[in-house]
Amino acid sequence: MPTKSMGFRAALAGTAAAAAVFLGLQTASATELKAAHFMPSMHPMDRGVMTPLSEDIKAATDGELTIRIYPSGELGKGPVQQYKRVVTGVADIVFGIPEYTPGQFATTGLVHIPGLFANGTEATNALWDNIDLFEDEYSQTKLLGLWANNPSVLISREDPVRTLADMKGKKIRAPNPVMADLIEAWGGIPVSMPTPDVYNAMNTGVIDAVMIGPSGIRSYKLHETAKYVTTNIPSALDSFYLLMNKQSWDNLSDSQKQKLDELTGRTISLAGAKGFYEAGQAGLKLAADSGVELIEIDAAAEAEFRAAMKPALAKILDEKSEKIGKDAEAIAAKLSAN
Repeated sequence: MPTKSMGFRAALAGTAAAAAVFLGLQTASATELKAAHFMPSMHPMDRGVMTPLSEDIKAATDGELTIRIYPSGELGKGPVQQYKRVVTGVADIVFGIPEYTPGQFATTGLVHIPGLFANGTEATNALWDNIDLFEDEYSQTKLLGLWANNPSVLISREDPVRTLADMKGKKIRAPNPVMADLIEAWGGIPVSMPTPDVYNAMNTGVIDAVMIGPSGIRSYKLHETAKYVTTNIPSALDSFYLLMNKQSWDNLSDSQKQKLDELTGRTISLAGAKGFYEAGQAGLKLAADSGVELIEIDAAAEAEFRAAMKPALAKILDEKSEKIGKDAEAIAAKLSAN
């Protein structure tokens, strides 16, 4: 015959078992996503986009969904492989640059056409207002963010660039294929390399100059490698994406998906554009404070650059049209009409 103490012990055991099941369900429902990028942890993209997203999604889901950030290539050193990492699931979320895989993002690359936008915020809004033009390029992933920075500046190692003639024969790192064609049209020699390699290439004279968004001055310590920074050259913007592995997205609960959607898309993209703008201003100030001469080309020099690049731009648009099977000039016009 069961005693009262036996009944109490049984009830206690049952309660403990129920608690264990409950805690187990809580643990099972908690998800940590791995977010990978190749920038230093102090980069404005990490501070202005990745870290706030990590903090906000944790708060929005009461800790059910968290993001662990792996900066500086901790999940793989090659920035060119970022798209592959997210598609194959090496990382759940990646920050990357579309032009590192231009074959995949040919239509997105039209945002880089010089002269379309005055700043990254304009370009970012144009991308999201016309997102239907680009969605198929991101079909293997979940698109979380897509934004642009401000037009590139020219950072020169030894010799100043004040006019078109000063570009002749200079080996210049180009941020994307569009700018590579323009550098060639201006008389320079375009060089392609991942951004993290630029510092050593400048220090050792492998390249004479680099075209890069001004935020890169601080992020990559380029003020240590240069004597001059030239602004107001009619240059291209860079674009950036934040992508999520499709299976990782599908594994989230409906509630987690909703919260992540609320924090990403245009919202996080505009934050990214703003972060790059502010970092660009800070980068130019750092260069000036470090003794680097800031050169703003005058209207006559700007007109020379624009005249020299017209044939190259026409060729670029024709090639883009052939590659994407659409009228690239019409798409560029639609983007700039925003």
